[in-house]
Amino acid sequence: MTLAGYRCCVAAICFLAAGGAHSMERPSPKCLQMGSEAFENLVTSQLHMSSDGSVFAGQMADDTQGVFAGVPEKARGLVEQMIRDGKGWAAFGTKTNAENRLEVQVLYLLEDGDSCVTIQRKPERISPIYLPEAVSRSLLLFFRQPTDGDEVELRSRLQAFLTKTNENRPTSTAPRVVKGGKPRRIDSQEYVRKWEELFPVPMLETLARLQDTCNARNDGSEVDLSDRFVTGADLDGDRYEDWVANGYGLLCRGPDGGRRQLAGDENGATVWIMLSNDGRLGSVAEFRLAPGDTIRRYVGYVVINSKLGIYSLKGGAAGEPLKSVPAGGRVVFTLDRMKP
Repeated sequence: MTLAGYRCCVAAICFLAAGGAHSMERPSPKCLQMGSEAFENLVTSQLHMSSDGSVFAGQMADDTQGVFAGVPEKARGLVEQMIRDGKGWAAFGTKTNAENRLEVQVLYLLEDGDSCVTIQRKPERISPIYLPEAVSRSLLLFFRQPTDGDEVELRSRLQAFLTKTNENRPTSTAPRVVKGGKPRRIDSQEYVRKWEELFPVPMLETLARLQDTCNARNDGSEVDLSDRFVTGADLDGDRYEDWVANGYGLLCRGPDGGRRQLAGDENGATVWIMLSNDGRLGSVAEFRLAPGDTIRRYVGYVVINSKLGIYSLKGGAAGEPLKSVPAGGRVVFTLDRMKP
């Protein structure tokens, strides 16, 4: 059934579990939104304070370079207390700089009640040599690189990958604003309201974040869901229809009608799994799949068989990686290659 078909039937029938290798603790949605707006992908690591009062992310104080060197003295005490209370985060990600080169950066986030603040107005450029092991592993996983090895090897591999990636990248190709034109951004929260009766709240939050990515073009570009975005099937054998949202069907459409992929490339795509409870879509789990990867149905749970590993999904929570595909079950979804 196409997305258009789903819109017609909603009235009648009617984390985010991507976790990754870093801590199961997660920043607030507001902090995650701020981090997502800064980076093309995002990995978080909680901030800690060492016995000498220095702030660091990861397991050891030498995992990252110095943090908050420019924090005014009068604010230092408040910042330290928030970190001790578990309200401080380092958001690591990749970002294309003004020279169109890919680099790893970090943005520090602090939870303050229902809001989120950043210490630095711009993400600080860092070297992968300072990244916590779990962060290096998660970033390599995003780039579909091998993730076996100790932390030194992982950091070296990430550095080598970024160096190789940037060898042939053109420079000075950042998006240009038409002379005389006014930048135009769309309110992402308002824009996704048209899908409120279609998707659960976590999926709407993801779509809003992706609209913010479109907004970076400053030309009124909009998230566009194609007919291949949603596939419906009983994934967990409870006789209720579940949904798989396919990143290959998620596009950013410009004012000239041109469209570009938002969550997929020739190496694979992000896939969101929405399992139903008594016929109502609820939890959302996010995975990165390669062409040919599959989702298998079992009674009461789902198995994702991917190049990055085999995972069992029950409800909205993904379990630890499995060593092999369980016996039985049947394939209910296969990620097809990106179509031109």
